[in-house]
Amino acid sequence: MKCNPEQGASLLRLDFPKPIPVHFLHSALLLAAVPLTVSAEPDSLTARETRNLSALARLAGDVKYFYPNRHTARLSWETVLVHSIPAVRRARTDAALAHTLDSLLRPLAPEIRFSIVKAPTSPTPFLPTSTGPYYFWEHHSLGLDKTGLPVVRLMLKLAGIPYTSSIQATSGPVADSLFSGAHQYFEALTDSVQLALPLLLTGAQHQQRLSGRPKRRVRRLSAATPEQRLATVLLTWNIIRHFYPYRAVLERARWESALPAALQQAAQASTEAELLAACRTLLARLPDRHVAIGPKTRTGLRIVNPPWALQLAWIEEQVVVRQVPAALQAAVAQGSVLTHVHNRPVGLLLDSLQTHMPATSAAVARQLATEQLLTTIAATAPVATFTFRDSLGRSASTQWIFRQLRGNFYNQAPPVQELAPGLVYLDAARLRYTDFQRALPQLQAARGVVVDLRQRPHYDLLRILPHFTQTPLLMDSLAMPVLRQPAFQHADFAGEKSSWKSPQLPLVAAPKVFLIGQHTYSYGETITELVRRYQLGQLLGQTTGGANGEMNFAAIGRAYLLSWTGRRVISRSGSYQGRGIAPEEAVRPTLRQVAAGHDAEVQRAVELLLQKSGGAP
Repeated sequence: MKCNPEQGASLLRLDFPKPIPVHFLHSALLLAAVPLTVSAEPDSLTARETRNLSALARLAGDVKYFYPNRHTARLSWETVLVHSIPAVRRARTDAALAHTLDSLLRPLAPEIRFSIVKAPTSPTPFLPTSTGPYYFWEHHSLGLDKTGLPVVRLMLKLAGIPYTSSIQATSGPVADSLFSGAHQYFEALTDSVQLALPLLLTGAQHQQRLSGRPKRRVRRLSAATPEQRLATVLLTWNIIRHFYPYRAVLERARWESALPAALQQAAQASTEAELLAACRTLLARLPDRHVAIGPKTRTGLRIVNPPWALQLAWIEEQVVVRQVPAALQAAVAQGSVLTHVHNRPVGLLLDSLQTHMPATSAAVARQLATEQLLTTIAATAPVATFTFRDSLGRSASTQWIFRQLRGNFYNQAPPVQELAPGLVYLDAARLRYTDFQRALPQLQAARGVVVDLRQRPHYDLLRILPHFTQTPLLMDSLAMPVLRQPAFQHADFAGEKSSWKSPQLPLVAAPKVFLIGQHTYSYGETITELVRRYQLGQLLGQTTGGANGEMNFAAIGRAYLLSWTGRRVISRSGSYQGRGIAPEEAVRPTLRQVAAGHDAEVQRAVELLLQKSGGAP
């Protein structure tokens, strides 16, 4: 699928670890501009209200995704939450809260029960009274919540990614085996209010009509009211809680305790941008670059804007101009330091933006915030005043229209270049197999090869790597979470068989250096892991992004698009999710190198390859 080239845009790909002829939305695009037209009165939550809403969040997620009544499954949960939140906020004790939740939710899930307890209750044994059938939810990642995402659903189908959610029927003995003899799930909604959720229903319970439901339907969530803002956070939090497959990463992020702060921030929001900032701050607790949220379009896809011709980088604790459009070089030099925007210190802008960046460390979040700076400022005004400091310490301000700073997708350097006599550079992001075949005579005669993985590689790289080895390459496998209980309790994983890549002739035997960095993630990390495991070359640069696995998508209240990692990668060298893969030699650009127009990683790779080949550095 292609976008209109007259719009100067293209679609990026979904993060599949195997080649597919599909273009799709990349999660980073969800950090795009947010309109500021919707405004509302800010609100605030007391500690009691936050406690109550956290209980409602757990209850709603459990019932929405795991109570197997066919009518409950069709509820509009944005409507349920918006109409429930005012009453839940008013409850002044845990006993009142239990009564409120019972009156609001049990008409929608008749078999659930609430109790005031001092200690968690143990699951009761499942004793089937008949041969069945018994009904239960089964999720393969998450197939629900895709209303208004027709293209997303089509692309997932064409790509062969079986994200499904359905109520299954089975016999009593099979149900007893699937649920390990217990048919109820107990959830501590507070330290004294407990939910008993039946995971299995009889045929009559599955078909039972609901005794009540909200009358006025909420068609689309927005930032207009506190109830809608809070519902947006509750729905977002629940999807990650129940369907994020890397549970150790989720636990390190303390996801269960992350909700209160997000609710407070959403309550105090007065614009859609501030609501999304609350959601992004919540999601940024996960060091996963697939996780993002933004306004939903009609198709679910988003146009990719051309890159900025003015490029900024975080170098030596400063925002440094790494690249300048030719038309602006008289105003600012490469290597200049950006100190202020609209007379506001750039550090304050980064402090705010950094809280929205899912990253493996604060330093990486700072780098990503720097790269996102222009996009964020451009979302608020077409013109900005920038203050730069040059190498002599002199400061000067200039005002630019943002369209002056735009680049394009054309006139890029060729994917195969000679860096020095006998040293060949391959840009993996744009390298096609046909480019590689044309360059084979040059590569076979080369003294060394630099393979740049710092941006997302093209899928053809999986056809090229077998030319770098005489050993078969075993790919990492993907595992689909199969969920029948909340919060990954007793989850199964349906694994895929790994595929082998046989060595291919001709062999490119020259020493190789692979460049990696924070934008090497997902499919890029699949490649990096193969390089590391089979020692195809030396890894140089910065630690990778630490996010791999295929993406999933959900519509939040028909208004916002959430993305996250839906399937997990089973790595044979140990998990790097949330941590990244470290290079064998770390290289960080210096201000002097940037000012001189040098690529620090490429420069160091050339030095290493010349040393290995006995050439002059």
